[in-house]
Amino acid sequence: MSGMFETNFEEVEPAALQPLDIKATVIDAVEYPLDALPPILADAIRAIVAIAQVPVSLAAQSVLSAASLAAQGFINVKTITGQSTPVSLFFFTIAASGDRKSTADRLAIEPVKHREEQLGVAYETTKHRYAIEDAAFKAATTKAKSKAGSRQDISAALEAVGRPPLPPVQPLLTCDEPTGPGLQRLFAEAMPALGLFSDEGATFLGGWAMQEENQAATGGMLSKLWDGSPIKRVRSDKDNAVQILHGRRLSVHLMVQPDIANSLLGNKAVRNQGLLSRILVAAPKSLKGTRFWKEPGPEAAANLQKYHERLGRLLSMDFAYRDDTSRALDLGLVQLQEDARIRLTEFSDYCERSLAPGGIYGDISDFASKMTENATRLAAVVSYFTGSVNLISEGLSLRAVNAGIALVEFYASEAARLYGTPALDDDSNNAAILIEWIRKRDLPAVGVRYLNRKGPSQTRSATVLKRAIEVLVEHRHLVKITGGATLELGGERRFYTDAYTVVPVDVA
Repeated sequence: MSGMFETNFEEVEPAALQPLDIKATVIDAVEYPLDALPPILADAIRAIVAIAQVPVSLAAQSVLSAASLAAQGFINVKTITGQSTPVSLFFFTIAASGDRKSTADRLAIEPVKHREEQLGVAYETTKHRYAIEDAAFKAATTKAKSKAGSRQDISAALEAVGRPPLPPVQPLLTCDEPTGPGLQRLFAEAMPALGLFSDEGATFLGGWAMQEENQAATGGMLSKLWDGSPIKRVRSDKDNAVQILHGRRLSVHLMVQPDIANSLLGNKAVRNQGLLSRILVAAPKSLKGTRFWKEPGPEAAANLQKYHERLGRLLSMDFAYRDDTSRALDLGLVQLQEDARIRLTEFSDYCERSLAPGGIYGDISDFASKMTENATRLAAVVSYFTGSVNLISEGLSLRAVNAGIALVEFYASEAARLYGTPALDDDSNNAAILIEWIRKRDLPAVGVRYLNRKGPSQTRSATVLKRAIEVLVEHRHLVKITGGATLELGGERRFYTDAYTVVPVDVA
């Protein structure tokens, strides 16, 4: 620092007070209960951790969301209340750019993409056949209508034509950024069990579906899909103005950066609507700076291949429908073994006691109210993945339920530390990004023109930078240097009319 400032530096106001947090302080996550999972899933997660060098919970989110996608189109599970409920799961993973979330997700859902490719090839063949049959049907219908005779004769001729051919199903298992109406249309035209999966969840959260005026509608639609409610689709087509789609299922996994996640987790409107109570969120600590190269052992590739083969077999199974026209899923019901039901009942009572004033779940009562159901769903998903044939006949075991409870308690700990985090407005978020950039470079002072040219790309705009600096001054991270200062920044020494000293953070 010697010689960095001119004599006018002595005019800076003293800054004895410590800077205030712009973002809420969040404690580190607890350890992910990997050992609670059956070996095929736990080993797959370990393999992704070794290959991609990512946190355990990040890899687990991708693996379990794929397992949910594979299970939801075939089974429901009976809850302790006696209701039949979907096994669809909603996952939300928070990781910064460069945390390799895309790599981990790609390894986990590779069989999903392969299955979509297979379906696409088959679709092209069936689409051609459908075009021929549809043309023939329309021609036959026209001919029947033009036939001379009584009303009964025409009716008999139309009856003889038969029902119209069914259009081929769109070859999609997943989508990444649908609008609300777009997702409804997919359920009408594509598979009845879909995944809203994206390793860049900002495209969905920042898009039409989650704009302020659409948040309530989108959140409500997603919540109803989690519940297993039918989709009621209203269209302008006068012949099909109202369409009710029964037997549809949706799994969700959105991977988002912290600043985007904050806007959702701190959104009172979304939380009050009920969507957050259904989401299983994980925000692992970044491993940046510790991921030095280490050759994965041969067991990693073998375990990942075993998981891929199992997932691929499940995805290749054909859905059972109540009828071919509506494509409403005909789902098997997984019962609870008696000791599993008793365990879940005890867990439900424990969660309820924890909602009382001073209880550990008092601040996340909305999430806690659905913990028992989420535990049941998680148990059913991991059981289906490991033994789908026997699950219907034998029921959900105590071992599986204990795994589901261990997992949901992890997610409860994440909800408790994350859902209370207030959402940041754009100015505060930009200020947080700017001061992090400054402190990483150990800059004792900064000039506005330097930040305008070299600072973070999202804060270089004059208006954005001005507002971010105002926030940093207000929170005592920066103190204005009266009269400006000559600073050496970026290897260049020059005078800055608008300059600020950076208040050091006491780490003692």
